Amino acid sequence: MTQNKMTQKIGLVNMKNTLFAGALGTLLFASACGSEQKAAFQKDFPADEVLEISMDISSWDIKISASNDKKIHVSYNGKKEDERKAQVMQKGQTLMIQQQDEDDKTIAGQFSFREAGKVTLSIPKDHAVLLDIQNDSGEIALDGVTLSKLSLDNRCGYVFLSDMAVKNASFISDSGDIKMTDSKCTDSDIQTKSAYVTIKNTELGKAAVLTDSGEVGIQNINAYKSLLVETGSGDISLSHKTAPDNLSYTISSGSDDITAQFKNAAYTMDTDGCKQGAIGKGKRDLSIKSDSGTLIVK
Repeated sequence: MTQNKMTQKIGLVNMKNTLFAGALGTLLFASACGSEQKAAFQKDFPADEVLEISMDISSWDIKISASNDKKIHVSYNGKKEDERKAQVMQKGQTLMIQQQDEDDKTIAGQFSFREAGKVTLSIPKDHAVLLDIQNDSGEIALDGVTLSKLSLDNRCGYVFLSDMAVKNASFISDSGDIKMTDSKCTDSDIQTKSAYVTIKNTELGKAAVLTDSGEVGIQNINAYKSLLVETGSGDISLSHKTAPDNLSYTISSGSDDITAQFKNAAYTMDTDGCKQGAIGKGKRDLSIKSDSGTLIVK
Protein backbone atom coordinates (compact mmCIF):
# COMPACT_ATOMS: atom_id res chain seq x y z
CA MET A 1 0.00 0.00 0.00
CA THR A 2 1.38 3.41 -0.95
CA GLN A 3 1.87 6.17 1.59
CA ASN A 4 -0.94 8.29 0.02
CA LYS A 5 -3.48 5.43 0.21
CA MET A 6 -2.48 4.70 3.80
CA THR A 7 -3.02 8.37 4.73
CA GLN A 8 -6.44 8.43 3.03
CA LYS A 9 -7.56 5.27 4.86
CA ILE A 10 -6.51 6.68 8.25
CA GLY A 11 -8.41 9.89 7.45
CA LEU A 12 -11.61 7.96 6.63
CA VAL A 13 -11.36 5.97 9.87
CA ASN A 14 -10.93 9.18 11.90
CA MET A 15 -13.92 10.80 10.14
CA LYS A 16 -16.15 7.77 10.87
CA ASN A 17 -15.09 7.83 14.52
CA THR A 18 -15.88 11.54 14.75
CA LEU A 19 -19.31 11.07 13.16
CA PHE A 20 -20.07 8.12 15.47
CA ALA A 21 -19.07 10.12 18.54
CA GLY A 22 -21.24 13.04 17.42
CA ALA A 23 -24.24 10.79 16.80
CA LEU A 24 -23.77 9.06 20.15
CA GLY A 25 -23.59 12.43 21.91
CA THR A 26 -26.82 13.54 20.24
CA LEU A 27 -28.59 10.34 21.29
CA LEU A 28 -27.39 10.69 24.87
CA PHE A 29 -28.53 14.33 24.96
CA ALA A 30 -31.94 13.43 23.55
CA SER A 31 -32.26 10.57 26.01
CA ALA A 32 -31.42 12.85 28.91
CA CYS A 33 -33.99 15.40 27.77
CA GLY A 34 -36.62 12.75 27.22
CA SER A 35 -36.09 11.24 30.64
CA GLU A 36 -36.31 14.59 32.43
CA GLN A 37 -38.82 14.48 35.26
CA LYS A 38 -41.89 16.70 34.97
CA ALA A 39 -43.79 18.58 37.64
CA ALA A 40 -47.57 18.23 37.44
CA PHE A 41 -50.36 19.75 39.55
CA GLN A 42 -54.14 19.79 39.31
CA LYS A 43 -56.77 21.14 41.68
CA ASP A 44 -60.43 22.20 41.51
CA PHE A 45 -62.18 25.07 43.30
CA PRO A 46 -65.93 25.75 43.67
CA ALA A 47 -66.64 28.73 41.39
CA ASP A 48 -68.99 30.43 43.87
CA GLU A 49 -66.09 30.70 46.34
CA VAL A 50 -63.84 32.63 43.91
CA LEU A 51 -64.54 36.19 42.75
CA GLU A 52 -60.99 37.15 41.73
CA ILE A 53 -58.10 35.28 40.12
CA SER A 54 -54.57 36.69 40.29
CA MET A 55 -51.81 35.21 38.11
CA ASP A 56 -48.12 36.15 38.34
CA ILE A 57 -46.24 34.14 35.70
CA SER A 58 -42.59 34.53 34.77
CA SER A 59 -41.98 32.27 31.75
CA TRP A 60 -44.61 29.55 31.46
CA ASP A 61 -47.40 29.70 28.88
CA ILE A 62 -50.94 30.44 30.06
CA LYS A 63 -54.08 28.86 28.64
CA ILE A 64 -57.48 30.02 29.92
CA SER A 65 -60.76 28.56 28.67
CA ALA A 66 -64.34 27.79 29.71
CA SER A 67 -65.02 24.75 31.90
CA ASN A 68 -67.94 22.37 31.42
CA ASP A 69 -69.07 22.42 35.05
CA LYS A 70 -69.43 24.80 38.00
CA LYS A 71 -65.84 24.51 39.12
CA ILE A 72 -62.62 26.36 38.45
CA HIS A 73 -59.88 23.97 37.37
CA VAL A 74 -56.17 24.78 37.70
CA SER A 75 -53.31 22.63 36.46
CA TYR A 76 -49.70 23.09 35.46
CA ASN A 77 -46.96 21.07 33.84
CA GLY A 78 -43.32 22.02 33.90
CA LYS A 79 -39.82 20.86 34.71
CA LYS A 80 -39.48 19.05 38.03
CA GLU A 81 -36.76 21.44 39.12
CA ASP A 82 -39.24 24.34 38.78
CA GLU A 83 -41.96 22.75 40.92
CA ARG A 84 -41.02 24.68 44.04
CA LYS A 85 -41.30 27.94 42.09
CA ALA A 86 -44.97 27.32 41.17
CA GLN A 87 -47.75 27.89 43.70
CA VAL A 88 -51.55 27.75 43.71
CA MET A 89 -53.40 29.01 46.78
CA GLN A 90 -56.72 30.50 47.79
CA LYS A 91 -56.94 33.48 50.14
CA GLY A 92 -60.53 34.41 50.92
CA GLN A 93 -62.32 34.80 47.58
CA THR A 94 -59.06 35.33 45.66
CA LEU A 95 -57.34 32.48 43.83
CA MET A 96 -53.59 33.09 43.41
CA ILE A 97 -51.45 31.33 40.80
CA GLN A 98 -47.71 32.07 40.70
CA GLN A 99 -44.67 30.84 38.79
CA GLN A 100 -41.32 32.56 39.12
CA ASP A 101 -37.87 31.83 37.69
CA GLU A 102 -34.70 32.19 39.72
CA ASP A 103 -33.36 35.74 39.65
CA ASP A 104 -29.77 34.52 39.65
CA LYS A 105 -30.18 32.10 36.75
CA THR A 106 -27.04 31.88 34.59
CA ILE A 107 -27.04 32.86 30.93
CA ALA A 108 -26.77 29.20 29.93
CA GLY A 109 -29.72 28.35 32.16
CA GLN A 110 -31.98 30.85 30.43
CA PHE A 111 -31.92 28.75 27.26
CA SER A 112 -33.35 25.33 28.08
CA PHE A 113 -34.07 24.31 24.45
CA ARG A 114 -37.17 22.54 25.79
CA GLU A 115 -40.89 23.18 25.67
CA ALA A 116 -41.95 25.82 28.18
CA GLY A 117 -44.09 24.89 31.15
CA LYS A 118 -47.80 25.65 30.94
CA VAL A 119 -50.47 26.83 33.37
CA THR A 120 -54.03 25.83 32.41
CA LEU A 121 -57.05 27.55 33.94
CA SER A 122 -60.71 26.69 33.26
CA ILE A 123 -63.55 28.96 34.43
CA PRO A 124 -67.32 28.35 34.10
CA LYS A 125 -68.50 30.44 31.15
CA ASP A 126 -71.29 32.13 33.12
CA HIS A 127 -69.07 32.96 36.13
CA ALA A 128 -67.78 36.49 35.53
CA VAL A 129 -64.68 36.81 37.69
CA LEU A 130 -62.09 39.56 37.94
CA LEU A 131 -58.87 38.30 36.31
CA ASP A 132 -55.49 39.95 36.87
CA ILE A 133 -52.46 38.66 34.95
CA GLN A 134 -48.83 39.71 35.39
CA ASN A 135 -46.87 38.04 32.59
CA ASP A 136 -43.25 38.19 31.50
CA SER A 137 -42.38 36.05 28.47
CA GLY A 138 -44.89 33.21 28.20
CA GLU A 139 -47.66 33.15 25.59
CA ILE A 140 -51.23 33.79 26.75
CA ALA A 141 -54.39 32.35 25.21
CA LEU A 142 -57.92 33.18 26.44
CA ASP A 143 -60.86 31.49 24.78
CA GLY A 144 -64.58 31.36 25.54
CA VAL A 145 -64.53 33.05 28.96
CA THR A 146 -66.73 35.76 30.49
CA LEU A 147 -65.05 38.27 32.80
CA SER A 148 -66.23 41.22 34.85
CA LYS A 149 -62.78 42.77 34.56
CA LEU A 150 -59.52 41.81 32.87
CA SER A 151 -56.22 43.44 33.79
CA LEU A 152 -53.15 42.28 31.85
CA ASP A 153 -49.61 43.58 32.31
CA ASN A 154 -47.40 41.85 29.75
CA ARG A 155 -43.75 42.21 28.75
CA CYS A 156 -42.99 40.20 25.61
CA GLY A 157 -45.33 37.21 25.50
CA TYR A 158 -47.87 36.98 22.66
CA VAL A 159 -51.52 37.43 23.71
CA PHE A 160 -54.39 35.70 21.89
CA LEU A 161 -58.02 36.38 22.87
CA SER A 162 -61.06 34.81 21.21
CA ASP A 163 -64.79 34.38 21.91
CA MET A 164 -64.34 36.47 25.06
CA ALA A 165 -66.85 38.76 26.81
CA VAL A 166 -65.53 41.33 29.29
CA LYS A 167 -67.04 44.47 30.77
CA ASN A 168 -63.80 46.25 31.55
CA ALA A 169 -60.41 45.36 30.04
CA SER A 170 -57.00 46.94 30.50
CA PHE A 171 -53.95 45.76 28.52
CA ILE A 172 -50.36 46.93 28.91
CA SER A 173 -47.69 45.27 26.74
CA ASP A 174 -44.11 46.19 25.91
CA SER A 175 -43.34 44.12 22.80
CA GLY A 176 -45.76 41.19 23.01
CA ASP A 177 -48.38 41.39 20.24
CA ILE A 178 -52.08 41.37 21.14
CA LYS A 179 -54.71 39.72 18.93
CA MET A 180 -58.43 39.75 19.76
CA THR A 181 -61.09 38.05 17.64
CA ASP A 182 -64.84 37.32 17.87
CA SER A 183 -65.17 39.01 21.26
CA LYS A 184 -67.12 41.70 23.08
CA CYS A 185 -65.56 44.45 25.22
CA THR A 186 -67.77 47.07 26.83
CA ASP A 187 -64.89 49.27 27.96
CA SER A 188 -61.29 48.57 26.93
CA ASP A 189 -57.92 50.30 27.13
CA ILE A 190 -54.86 48.95 25.29
CA GLN A 191 -51.39 50.48 25.66
CA THR A 192 -48.19 49.12 24.09
CA LYS A 193 -44.67 50.23 23.29
CA SER A 194 -43.79 48.33 20.12
CA ALA A 195 -46.36 45.52 20.10
CA TYR A 196 -48.78 45.08 17.19
CA VAL A 197 -52.48 45.18 18.06
CA THR A 198 -55.01 43.26 15.95
CA ILE A 199 -58.76 43.34 16.63
CA LYS A 200 -61.16 41.46 14.37
CA ASN A 201 -64.90 40.69 14.35
CA THR A 202 -65.25 42.26 17.78
CA GLU A 203 -67.92 44.47 19.33
CA LEU A 204 -66.37 47.46 21.03
CA GLY A 205 -68.23 49.82 23.31
CA LYS A 206 -65.76 52.45 24.46
CA ALA A 207 -62.20 51.63 23.40
CA ALA A 208 -58.75 53.24 23.31
CA VAL A 209 -55.65 51.81 21.62
CA LEU A 210 -52.38 53.67 22.22
CA THR A 211 -48.97 52.50 20.99
CA ASP A 212 -45.56 54.13 20.60
CA SER A 213 -44.40 52.34 17.46
CA GLY A 214 -46.57 49.26 16.94
CA GLU A 215 -49.06 48.88 14.12
CA VAL A 216 -52.81 48.69 14.78
CA GLY A 217 -55.21 46.69 12.60
CA ILE A 218 -58.94 46.75 13.44
CA GLN A 219 -61.05 44.74 11.02
CA ASN A 220 -64.74 44.12 10.51
CA ILE A 221 -65.87 45.61 13.82
CA ASN A 222 -69.41 46.35 14.95
CA ALA A 223 -70.80 49.68 16.10
CA TYR A 224 -68.99 51.42 18.98
CA LYS A 225 -69.75 54.40 21.20
CA SER A 226 -66.25 55.83 20.97
CA LEU A 227 -62.98 54.61 19.49
CA LEU A 228 -59.60 56.28 19.98
CA VAL A 229 -56.51 54.97 18.18
CA GLU A 230 -53.13 56.70 18.40
CA THR A 231 -49.62 55.63 17.33
CA GLY A 232 -46.23 57.29 17.19
CA SER A 233 -44.81 55.78 14.02
CA GLY A 234 -47.03 52.75 13.41
CA ASP A 235 -49.59 52.36 10.63
CA ILE A 236 -53.31 52.15 11.43
CA SER A 237 -56.04 50.36 9.45
CA LEU A 238 -59.73 50.26 10.35
CA SER A 239 -62.65 48.60 8.58
CA HIS A 240 -66.30 48.56 9.66
CA LYS A 241 -68.59 45.56 9.39
CA THR A 242 -71.40 47.89 8.28
CA ALA A 243 -70.99 51.44 7.03
CA PRO A 244 -71.34 53.89 9.95
CA ASP A 245 -74.39 56.19 9.73
CA ASN A 246 -74.06 58.16 12.96
CA LEU A 247 -70.42 59.15 13.47
CA SER A 248 -68.21 62.12 14.25
CA TYR A 249 -64.63 61.57 13.12
CA THR A 250 -61.17 63.11 13.18
CA ILE A 251 -58.38 61.33 11.28
CA SER A 252 -54.92 62.87 11.15
CA SER A 253 -51.34 61.88 10.30
CA GLY A 254 -48.06 63.75 10.19
CA SER A 255 -47.12 61.78 7.08
CA ASP A 256 -50.02 63.25 5.02
CA ASP A 257 -50.88 59.67 4.02
CA ILE A 258 -54.57 59.09 4.73
CA THR A 259 -57.14 57.02 2.89
CA ALA A 260 -60.69 57.47 4.24
CA GLN A 261 -63.71 55.94 2.54
CA PHE A 262 -66.99 57.08 4.09
CA LYS A 263 -70.48 57.16 2.64
CA ASN A 264 -72.67 60.26 3.07
CA ALA A 265 -69.92 62.07 4.97
CA ALA A 266 -69.90 65.82 5.53
CA TYR A 267 -66.33 67.08 5.79
CA THR A 268 -65.40 70.13 7.86
CA MET A 269 -61.73 69.52 6.93
CA ASP A 270 -60.43 67.45 4.03
CA THR A 271 -56.66 67.64 3.51
CA ASP A 272 -53.87 65.13 2.94
CA GLY A 273 -53.02 65.24 6.65
CA CYS A 274 -56.48 65.55 8.23
CA LYS A 275 -60.02 64.32 7.57
CA GLN A 276 -62.66 65.69 9.89
CA GLY A 277 -66.44 65.69 9.75
CA ALA A 278 -69.61 63.78 10.55
CA ILE A 279 -72.00 61.17 9.20
CA GLY A 280 -75.63 61.59 10.19
CA LYS A 281 -76.08 63.17 13.63
CA GLY A 282 -72.55 62.18 14.66
CA LYS A 283 -73.44 60.70 18.06
CA ARG A 284 -70.67 58.11 17.96
CA ASP A 285 -67.05 59.21 18.04
CA LEU A 286 -63.96 58.11 16.10
CA SER A 287 -60.51 59.62 16.60
CA ILE A 288 -57.44 58.27 14.80
CA LYS A 289 -54.01 59.87 14.94
CA SER A 290 -50.47 58.92 13.97
CA ASP A 291 -47.34 61.07 14.07
CA SER A 292 -45.90 59.49 10.93
CA GLY A 293 -47.87 56.33 10.02
CA THR A 294 -50.12 55.50 7.09
CA LEU A 295 -53.85 55.53 7.90
CA ILE A 296 -56.57 53.56 6.08
CA VAL A 297 -60.20 53.85 7.22
CA LYS A 298 -63.21 52.36 5.49
